[in-house]
Amino acid sequence: MPMPNNQQLIRFLRRGQNNPITAREIAEHFDVSDRGVEVPIRDVIRQAIADGELIGSNNHGFFLIDKEEEYENYLKSLRSRQRGISKRIRNLQNNWRNR
Repeated sequence: MPMPNNQQLIRFLRRGQNNPITAREIAEHFDVSDRGVEVPIRDVIRQAIADGELIGSNNHGFFLIDKEEEYENYLKSLRSRQRGISKRIRNLQNNWRNR
């Protein structure tokens, strides 16, 4: 079965950060192969967000952002990850220059 489209994904996801669904559960629901499925499902989710959907995630899966608090929490999480990635980039660049 092909990957779900935005409408199918939105109908399946649950509202609120306390009701997440894992990438594997999404794949199983849509009968997508379970081998290496996390990356393609995450790509579908990224595209849905780019298309205007309010989808958040936490350590337990994906959910529809339903409240401003969830929106703020997810932004905080993304910014924290962004800082960590920026730090790794700087360290790697320094390591390369100092080799």
